[in-house]
Amino acid sequence: MDVCIKNIEEGNWLAFKSESLKHGANLGEFFGTVVQEHEHACGGSNWEKILSGPKSLKGMLSRKDLIEIRTEFRKGFTLREAP
Repeated sequence: MDVCIKNIEEGNWLAFKSESLKHGANLGEFFGTVVQEHEHACGGSNWEKILSGPKSLKGMLSRKDLIEIRTEFRKGFTLREAP
């Protein structure tokens, strides 16, 4: 997969490229290694915390508010009539 990573300082990018060459890996492989080592050092990924943690948006909108928002949003859409 081709991706674009924004806001990387040039010095850091050059260091990353040189480290991947030192390890004999292409950039994608080296990036995967760095992510895996980081997850291992931090005690795993954050997905469990994200998916099972407190829901920050819960209770912000009532059912009535959601129905009003949905209704207002759908007003702008119309179906085409058959020719």
